[in-house]
Order: sequence, then C-alpha cells, then structure tokens
Amino acid sequence: MFTLQANNGDKYEKAMKANLSKLKTAKTKAELLAVANQFERIGNAESNKWLPGYYAAYCYIRMARLEKEATSKDQVLDKAAALLEKANKIDSKNSELVTLGAYLTLTRLSVDPMVRGREYSGRTFAKIGKAKALNPANPRPYFIEAILKMNMPPAFGGGKEAACPVFKKAAKKFEAFKPGNGLMPDWGKETNAAIMKQGGC
Repeated sequence: MFTLQANNGDKYEKAMKANLSKLKTAKTKAELLAVANQFERIGNAESNKWLPGYYAAYCYIRMARLEKEATSKDQVLDKAAALLEKANKIDSKNSELVTLGAYLTLTRLSVDPMVRGREYSGRTFAKIGKAKALNPANPRPYFIEAILKMNMPPAFGGGKEAACPVFKKAAKKFEAFKPGNGLMPDWGKETNAAIMKQGGC
C-alpha cells in the first residue's frame, strides 16, 4: 500500500514538473491553453491537491491578459475563477491562492477601469491584505499591489511615487523568498524587476 502511494506521488510530481517546465516557455494563448488543460487533467486525477487548479487558473489569467475583446477577457477570467474556487475548497487559508485571486480581480479591473475601478480596486486590496496576513514573506501580494498602485490615478493614492516603494519591497521579498519545493509558485520576480526598470523605480 505504501509503495503504491509513493508511486502515485512520484507520478504526480513528475507530471507537475513536466508541465511547469512548459509553463515557463508558454507565451501564446494556444500554448497557455494547452498547459492549462494538462494542469486540469492532473487536478482531476489528484482531487485533493490545490496546485494543479492554481496553475490552471494562473494560465487562464495570463490568457485573459492577451485577449483584445472585453467580453472574451471576462469569459476567460470566469474559467479562472471557477478553477480558483475549486482550489480554495481544498485549502481555504493559502496565501498563494488568495494572491492569485487578487491577480484575477486586478485583471477584471483592467477590462474596463473607468467602470470597474472603484469596486475592483477595493476587492483587490482586500485580497492583498489577506494574502499578506496569511504569509508575510510571500512577495507576490506586494507585486500585485505595486501593479495596482502604478495604474491608479495619483489622486486616488496611485501613480509612480506610490508604486515604486512597493515594487522595491516586493523585490527584497523575492530575493529572500524560498519556495517550499520545486512545485510551489515562484512567478513574478522577473516581471517585478522589468517594471521597476521601465518605470524608473
């Protein structure tokens, strides 16, 4: 019985690592969709694991950011939201899942900032606060917060002056952060550095 469980665990880890390797090079919607589908298949086989659904949702959020039409963006984000909800039922107090929820609401906001700005910025800040509380060492909530602030009007507490200190804090946390294992989330560091450079932080 123990050997069978160990073999199943090895199979899961091998499948996850292979798909994570594909995720690192995925750039197009088609590539991201293929990776998302594979994560969903892994999740269906390993229904007690939150990571496959997390990564599938992450793929869909990235796909939504590549979509041009608002309706298409929302449809893709609906899929991400459903996957994230399922993962949250497995682990409801997980900083990474809450952070991804913040990334999702931030992307929803970007669909129509004029209409959604007030409501979705509030939702995003709330999730960021919760994610920080669950794991203060996690750099990704700070990264999402910095992106949100960079894109908010200065009159509402946003802009470069508000965002740059948060990007810098995220950078320090990225340097110190050690993922629990080879399967845990480690995205955001390079993008954080690129935005800092581009924005003159």
